[in-house]
Amino acid sequence: MNKAILQPDVQTFIIKNLNTNPADIALKKTPFTDVSIKELAIQIDSRKRAEKKLPLWFGTQGIVYPQKINIEQSSSEITAAYKASLLIGNYVVDASGGFGVDAYYFSLTAQKLTHCEKDLELSEIVKHNLQLLGCNNVDFYGGDSIELIKQNNSKINTLYIDPSRRTEKGKVFKFEDCEPNVPKNLNFYLNKADRIIVKAAPMLDIQFGLKELKNVSAIHIVSVKNECKELLYVIDKNFTGVPDLVCAILTPQNKSVLIKVKLDDEKDTVIKYSKIKQYLYEPDAAIFKAGLFKTVTQLFDVGKLNQNSHLYTSTDLVPNFAGRTLKIESVTPFATFEKQNVKQQANVVCRNFALEPEDIKKKFKIGSSDNRFLYFTTDKNNLKVVIECSKVS
Repeated sequence: MNKAILQPDVQTFIIKNLNTNPADIALKKTPFTDVSIKELAIQIDSRKRAEKKLPLWFGTQGIVYPQKINIEQSSSEITAAYKASLLIGNYVVDASGGFGVDAYYFSLTAQKLTHCEKDLELSEIVKHNLQLLGCNNVDFYGGDSIELIKQNNSKINTLYIDPSRRTEKGKVFKFEDCEPNVPKNLNFYLNKADRIIVKAAPMLDIQFGLKELKNVSAIHIVSVKNECKELLYVIDKNFTGVPDLVCAILTPQNKSVLIKVKLDDEKDTVIKYSKIKQYLYEPDAAIFKAGLFKTVTQLFDVGKLNQNSHLYTSTDLVPNFAGRTLKIESVTPFATFEKQNVKQQANVVCRNFALEPEDIKKKFKIGSSDNRFLYFTTDKNNLKVVIECSKVS
């Protein structure tokens, strides 16, 4: 880490040029003797990327930033705080340290934390930043996490692993293809730690990941702004039985929703189908990922439109539904809608429908809208319908 980056005039230059294209900066000559133009471009680019994702880092004077890929791969503050709630015990090892966002939030819960990172320069940057942020209970290990764990004589209460999915094979998703290979090393990890939390690619099939691991006590699907951000497998040394399936729908306004069921509850749930009523509901991405399409009807007292539509309805407004809530303005058979062919503006959504949204927009010349929605779907009687809706404030 080049400490000259911390000089006041360099920091002033970075802040002043925060909205300048880093590519344009890279073409210029550096105004500083001890800081290259490449280093300046990296600081400007990565700091700008942290503005919304990492407001604590962005708002703290003297933070040093790594390459943009480390910012892109880091957790957001809201997801890191959630993961910290899953820790047990006093001693935590973050085996996939990265930019240290998880480590910061872990340090607020644990008495002692070890941040492990192979990239020695990144490790030095994180050490500087976390000390600046007041983390005095963190040790830093520059090297392979396997070696750290082998050398560690202390009992690890929680071991957090985010395996790298970028390998010589390209981008991979199976645990066995990632680095480190968690299934291969799982017995070793279980001998060293009481709890292991493994982060998976959000698109990994839940059951497939479950088959690669053992002693899984819970699977957490974490979403922010209707996008799956994290898929976490919690492994407890002595656990046997059916794991919990948790949908953690996070919002910055402290209105987060947690849905917790047993993994096999969905298949035993009796589903309720319904004709289209006054309100329409579309579940959050975490619920889609979890496949809790029957469970939704029981948790929120709503009826499902069709087995394959994954849309729900009710006569009375259901407060705090985990997803989008809309007021139904009209329901039109698709055949009638085709004949009308009225030019209009709306957000187009397709669920269990033969056409894609872009095809429908083009065919019917539908422009965009902030508040109006057209859902193209299939109802209880397998009729293709168009549901016009508006946002519920």
